[in-house]
Amino acid sequence: MSLGFILGKASLNHQKELFTQLVALRKKDPQGKFYFLVPNHIKFASEVKVLRQLQALQKEQTTLFAENAVQVFSFSRLAWYFLKETPFYQTPRISEAGLNMIIQDILQRHQHELTIFKSEQAQLGFVSQLRTQLEEFQRGCITGEDVAQFAFESQTKAELQAKLHDLALIYADYTQQTMGKYLDNAAILEELARTLGEMDLQHSYFFIYGFTQFTASELRLVTTLTKKAGAVLVSLVLDRPYVEQPPAPYELFRRSGLLYFKLVQFAHKEKIPLLTDKFAGTRRIENATLRELEDYWIDSSRMTPRKEKKETVTTGLHFCAATDRYHEVAAVATRLRQMVAFKGYHYHDFVVITRHLDLYQDVIGPVFKQFEIPFFIDLQKQMRDHPLVEFISALFAVQRRYYRYDDMMRLLKTELLLPQEDGKELSINNFRDYLDVTENLILKFGYEGKRWLQADDWEYYRFSTADTGIRTEFEEEQTKKVNCIRHFIKKILPPFFKKMAAAETGRQGAAILCNFLVENGIVKRLYEWRDQELAAGNLTEAARPEETWNTFCQLLDEYVVTLGDRKFEIELFSELLQSGFEGAEYRQVPSTLDQVIVSETGMVQMNDRKVTFLIGATDTVMPDRVSATTVLSDDERLFLAPVLAADQFLNEEAEQQLAAEPFLAYLAFMSSSDVLFISYPLSSDGSGALKPSPYLERLRQYFALSYEHLGAPPQLSEQDSAILKQYVGTKRTTLSYLLDISRQAKEEQQLLPAFWQKLYQFLSTDTQSALLTKKLFASLDYRNVPEKLRPETVELLYGKTINTSISKLEEFYANEYAYFLKYGLKLQERDVFELSPANTGEFFHLALDSLVKAVNQKKLDLAELSATELNTQLKGIVEQMLKLPQFQILNSSKRMQYLSRQLEKTVRQISWALRQQSTRSQMRPQQTEVLFGHVGSEEGLRALQFDLPHARKVNVRGKIDRIDQIKTKDGLYLGIVDYKSSTHKFDFRDAFYGVSLQMLTYLDALLKNLDLIAADQNVKPAGALYMHLYNPKLQMKQLLKQSQADAWLKANKYDGLLVAQPELLEQLDQDLDGDNSGHSKIYPFKKNKQGAFNSSSSQRHQLVTMDELLLLLQHNETLIQHAAARIFAGENALNPVQWPDKRTALQYSPFKSIFQFDAMLPENNYRLLPTATPQEILRALKAEREGRTNGKD
Repeated sequence: MSLGFILGKASLNHQKELFTQLVALRKKDPQGKFYFLVPNHIKFASEVKVLRQLQALQKEQTTLFAENAVQVFSFSRLAWYFLKETPFYQTPRISEAGLNMIIQDILQRHQHELTIFKSEQAQLGFVSQLRTQLEEFQRGCITGEDVAQFAFESQTKAELQAKLHDLALIYADYTQQTMGKYLDNAAILEELARTLGEMDLQHSYFFIYGFTQFTASELRLVTTLTKKAGAVLVSLVLDRPYVEQPPAPYELFRRSGLLYFKLVQFAHKEKIPLLTDKFAGTRRIENATLRELEDYWIDSSRMTPRKEKKETVTTGLHFCAATDRYHEVAAVATRLRQMVAFKGYHYHDFVVITRHLDLYQDVIGPVFKQFEIPFFIDLQKQMRDHPLVEFISALFAVQRRYYRYDDMMRLLKTELLLPQEDGKELSINNFRDYLDVTENLILKFGYEGKRWLQADDWEYYRFSTADTGIRTEFEEEQTKKVNCIRHFIKKILPPFFKKMAAAETGRQGAAILCNFLVENGIVKRLYEWRDQELAAGNLTEAARPEETWNTFCQLLDEYVVTLGDRKFEIELFSELLQSGFEGAEYRQVPSTLDQVIVSETGMVQMNDRKVTFLIGATDTVMPDRVSATTVLSDDERLFLAPVLAADQFLNEEAEQQLAAEPFLAYLAFMSSSDVLFISYPLSSDGSGALKPSPYLERLRQYFALSYEHLGAPPQLSEQDSAILKQYVGTKRTTLSYLLDISRQAKEEQQLLPAFWQKLYQFLSTDTQSALLTKKLFASLDYRNVPEKLRPETVELLYGKTINTSISKLEEFYANEYAYFLKYGLKLQERDVFELSPANTGEFFHLALDSLVKAVNQKKLDLAELSATELNTQLKGIVEQMLKLPQFQILNSSKRMQYLSRQLEKTVRQISWALRQQSTRSQMRPQQTEVLFGHVGSEEGLRALQFDLPHARKVNVRGKIDRIDQIKTKDGLYLGIVDYKSSTHKFDFRDAFYGVSLQMLTYLDALLKNLDLIAADQNVKPAGALYMHLYNPKLQMKQLLKQSQADAWLKANKYDGLLVAQPELLEQLDQDLDGDNSGHSKIYPFKKNKQGAFNSSSSQRHQLVTMDELLLLLQHNETLIQHAAARIFAGENALNPVQWPDKRTALQYSPFKSIFQFDAMLPENNYRLLPTATPQEILRALKAEREGRTNGKD
C-alpha cells in the first residue's frame, strides 16, 4: 500500500504524468488491475481519452480498440463494479423524485409537531431544499442522533434550535423509511468502503484525477483504498505541497491544498507509505501568453510583487465587450465557425463556458442552431415543465376546483388528450382549431364548473347589431366543434374522478391513474412525440417524452412501495407526485463526439480543448455573489462547525465558496491550450448596464489590451477586414448584417463598400439564399404606409352601397386605417366573459326603454307616478332583463350579483331623475330606442341616404336612444337624448372635423323622418342632448347650498345643444318661466333678470340659432358623403388624430400591433386637431356655405 501525488499547475499535462506512472506500474505488475477514478461529470470523455492514449502507447492502428486491465470509473460506477453481485446492491434505488415524495409525506404526518417548518412545506422548492439538506448530512456522515444533539447544544440560539429540532424529527423518520429499503449514494459508498476494506487489493492501482475536494463518504472510501490498494495516485492542480500546515483561507489553491493536507495527515496517522511527490513536467499549454496569464494570476492572488509583463507580443488572448448577450453569443458563433472553416479546428476543440448558464440558456440554443453549430449544453434540465407533468397537475386541479377555466385549459393545451370524431381521433391541427373555438366561447360566456357536465349542448352564438335571430351554418359548425370537446371531457373525467374518490388504498389510486393515462392515449401520444423528434433528428428532445413517462412510472412504483397500503388521500397523492417531479431531471448524454461543449465554470471540465470562450464575465458573477440557498444558513454552519467530529463536515459556507471563486476562474482560464476569449455583455434585458468582472479588468490592464467590441452594427466607413469578418457567419446570419449595412448606405445615399458588394453578389446568386435575399432586400423600400385599395378590392369589401352606422364613420375620421381593419377586414377582439362598459350601457338602455314604453302604453305620465309605483315597474323590468342571455353574467357569481344590484340602483336613480324632471318640465319622452335605416326591420325610420358618383350610395343607420317632445304655442318641438356612461359635451371642433358626428346625425335622421313621427304638424327641432347614466354621490357642501332634490337634479343635468327659441326654453324648465331667472337645473341654459337666455357656461356654446343648427347639419351631411367617397376610393391612410390635450385615436385601439405606428418615422404623422372656439367653427361653416353658394352661381 502506498499514497502518491502528482502535482502541478493547471497548464501542465497531469494526464501524461499519470500515464507515465501507469506504464511503470504495468511493467512492475503485469497482472495488475488499474482504475482511473474521475468525477462522474467527465467519466465518458475521460474513458474515451484513456483508451486513445493506451492505443497510442501500444501503437495499435486498428479502428477498434479495447482494454480490460484498465478501467475508468466514477465513484458510483466503481461501486457497481465491485458490488454488483452482492445482495446489498440488489436493494432498490430511489430517485430524488421519490425521496421528495417521502419527505412530503413526512411533513404532512408531522405537521403538528413541527415548529419552524410548519408553514414552509407549501413553499415551492422547499421539499427539494430539505432533501438536499438531508443528503448533505448523509454525505457528511452526520446522523439523526447527531442533529438531535446539535439541537440540544443550541439552546442559546432559539431559531437554530427550532430548525434543528424539526430537522432531527424529519431526518429520523426519513432514515427509518429509507434505511435498508433503498440505496442512496452515501450508503453505497459506505458499503463500498467496507467491502473494499475486506478485499485483497494489493494488485489493484487507483489513479484519482479531476477532484479538488471530497465528501465525507468519498474521503472515507479514498482512505480505505490507500490502506488496501497496491498504490493510490492522486492528481491535484496544486503548485506546492502542504505537509505540515493547511493552506491559508484565501490561498488560490486552498481546496486542492486542503485535500492534499488531509490525505497526507491520514497517511502519517495510519503509517501508510508516502511516495515522493511527482510534478507534471510536460506543458499542456504551449501558448506563452496563456502561461504568463497563469503566472500572473497565481502571483496576484497571493499579492506577490511581479515585474513587468514578460511577453512583448500577446497571442491567443482576447478581451471582448458585446452590446448584449445575444450579440455576444452571435459573435462567439461567428468566430467559432470561421476557426473551423479556415484554421483546421473541429467543433470538439471548443468549449463555451460561463459562470451561470441559466442567463444564457434561452440565447445559446437558438443562436447556435441559427449558425448550424452542433453543441451540447452541459446543464441539467428540470422535468417539471414537461407537458405530462403539467397534465397530471391540471388533472387533479380540475377535480379539486371543479372544472375551472384555467385548469381545463391547462389540461387540454398539453395536447395529450385528443377527442374522437366519427370514430377517429382528431388530428392535432383540428384539435387546436376546436380548442380555440371552445376557449373563445368559454371566455365569452364564462362556462365552467357544472356547465361542463350539463345535459344540454353549449350553443355558439353572437350578439351584435346585425343579429337577425337566425342561426347560420357557421354557428352550427362552431357549436359542433365546441361540443365535440365538451362531450369528450364529460365522458372521461367524471368516471375517473369517481373511481379515484372510491379508491381505498394508495395502491388502488396509483393503478386507477395509470390505467386512465394508458386508456386515454396519453402514453401513445408521448411515443408519437418521441418518433416525431427522432424523424427530425433531434435525439435529445426525442428522449424526453419516454424519460418523463419512465420517471412517472418510477414515482408510482416508489409511492406504492412506501405508501401503497395506506389509506388513499387524493390531495396528498397529487402533492407527492408534484414534489416527486420537482426533483426530476433529464439525463444529459452528448449525441455526437464532434460538438461544442457549453458548460459552467463551477463544473469540472476536460482540459483537452484548444479554444475557450468564457462569456458573461460581468462583475455580478465573477466573482459570484454567493448566498446561502440551503436550510442551514452560513452563520448556523459556523456555529455548528466546532461540534462536528473529525470525520464529519458540512458543505462550505458562502464565505468559503467566495474564496474559491478565483480558483474556479483560474481553471476556466486554463481550460484550453491555444486561445482564450473572455467577453462580457454591456447590457442585459431588465437589468440595465453591466460592468466587466474585476478579474477581467485585472488581466486586461496587465496585458495592456483593449476590448474588441462585438455586436455593434456594421459601419460604411469600416474597411478593416479583421473587423468586417465578424459579420460573416452562415448565409442567413450574414444576410442580416448585409441588410443592415445596405439600409445604412441607402439612408446616407452612399455606395455599398466592395466587401459588402461581393457578399451581396454571392448571396443573391447562391441557389440556397437567392430567394431569401431578394425578399429581404425588398424591405429596404418598405415604408409603414398602407397601400391604397384597388377598385376591385373595394367592391369585394364594401360593395356598391355602404350601410353603416355613424360611429363607424367617426372611426374613419379618427383613423382611416382602423376603419379598414375593423369594418373592411372585420377584425375583432376576442369576446371575454366580463361586465364591460358596453354591457352596462346595454343594461341601462334596455331598462329605460322598457320603462318609457310601459309608461306610454298605459298612457301614464312619469310625473304622476309615485315612488312606490315607479319602483314596482322597475323591479319587474329588471327581473325580466336578468333572464336574458346577454345578461347571464350578472347571475354568474356573488360578485356579479352585487354588481347587478348596483346597476339596478343606478337605473332607479336615473328613473327618479326622469320623474323629477317631468315635474318641472313639459318635455316628455315620445319614443325610445328608435331604429333608423335598419334593413329588414318592420319598424323604424328611414336611413339617411346619399347618392355618390359612379352609382355608389351610402346609407346611414342607427338607434336613437330617446325622442322627446314638447308642445308650445309656437308648435311642436322634437329633440333627441343620447344616453352616455360617461360625461359628454358637444364639441364644435370635433363635429367640424368628423370625429363627433353622432348627435347631429341622429337629429338629422329625426328631421328627415318627421312624416313618420309627427305627420301634418308644425314640427321644429328642439336640440340634441346627452344624459349621463350614473348614480351620483352628493357631497355635504352641495347640500348646504340647496335642497337634496335640487342637488340630485343638477347632478343628472342634460348637456348638449338646444335651439335658442325663448318660447321653447321657457317651457323646458318651468322654474324659469315668467319673470323667474337663474340657471336651469335640468337643461344647459340660464336666464338673466332681463329675460334673456344664454348657455349655462360662458365658455361654451350650448344654445344655437336655427340657422347655426342648419349649418352644423349641412356640414355633417357633407362629412358623411366625403367619408363614403374616400372609402369607395380605396383610401385607408394611417392617419390617427391627435387632440390638443395630446389624446390620440391610438390610445385605446386594439390594433396598435398591426398599425406599427411610430411618430419618429417620417411617414407616420398624427393628424393634429387645432384648438378652435365654437364661434370660429361657426364662422368657418358660414364661409363654407358661401363658398358652395358662389360655386353654384
